[in-house]
Amino acid sequence: MIEGKKILITGGAGFIGTHVAHRLYERNEVTLFDIDYTGGISYSPMAKDERVRKIEADVRDEAAVKKAVADCDILLHYASVIGVKKVIDHARDTIDTILIGTRNVMEAARHNSKLERIVNISTSEVYGNVMDGREGAPGSVSTGNDARACYASAKLAAEHIVWAYHRDFKLPTVIVRPFNIYGSLRKTDNAVGRFCVQAIGNKDVTLLGDGSQLRSWCYVDDFVDGMMECIERKQAVGEDFNLGNPVTAVTIYDLAARTIRLANSKSKLSTTAHTFSDIGVRAPNSTKARELLDYHPKYDLDAGLLVTLDWYRKNLNDFKAWL
Repeated sequence: MIEGKKILITGGAGFIGTHVAHRLYERNEVTLFDIDYTGGISYSPMAKDERVRKIEADVRDEAAVKKAVADCDILLHYASVIGVKKVIDHARDTIDTILIGTRNVMEAARHNSKLERIVNISTSEVYGNVMDGREGAPGSVSTGNDARACYASAKLAAEHIVWAYHRDFKLPTVIVRPFNIYGSLRKTDNAVGRFCVQAIGNKDVTLLGDGSQLRSWCYVDDFVDGMMECIERKQAVGEDFNLGNPVTAVTIYDLAARTIRLANSKSKLSTTAHTFSDIGVRAPNSTKARELLDYHPKYDLDAGLLVTLDWYRKNLNDFKAWL
């Protein structure tokens, strides 16, 4: 049980940040640090809860980060640019937010001697096309002429920053690589959310390419369970973990067809050409997380999709642009 701690979450108003804050705010002093409070937090009672402190600032602002980090016990660094289209359209902002933001966070953390844990979110994309990527496997990101790859490249470099501060200054760091997390509160464009909205609206569910890309899908509650263990367990310090659900690996085609079936939808499947590079296979090896964190996802794919469909159904008016 994490209790009585001062917790700072950068990117705390987003999808994952909001879910993690939900687990923590009733027994701790939680501060959200974000540039945009129209994301996942806007659907949460925490948006108006005075117990949750909110700082509207950019992680590239060194002074703001230093001030926010100075008095916290636990630091969760989630701030990033999210969404393939946004990454491609705003490559410099993507790189700067990840690299400058991570450097600012870690440098501020170096001067806070009371910090008990620092958890940095990286990405599964650092592995490239890997079915069974294990922690410690070589990173595999594309060259600079691939616009999408700026996100994974920057995240991999940010991992090196975190490792450097762990080694040089003995900071209590943990690195987490999420694998296709989905669920309620996600406003940024994503495959599961878009498929849910299109199926609920009985519109064509559109696949990029032929839908043969393979992904494993992890319901957000399972991911947050793993995140709590990264904060609580002493053996997590100085480690990196793949957090996902290895047993839910399906093709994008199967995901779309499954969503249509679970929504009792009249939607048909359609395809459209890729306008950006894609990763053919992305699924985790989570052996290390099972062994050190006792991490065992509980939601199978159908159960997670049903809960997610219900949330998008209740908030459909906010997602009409996806129809």
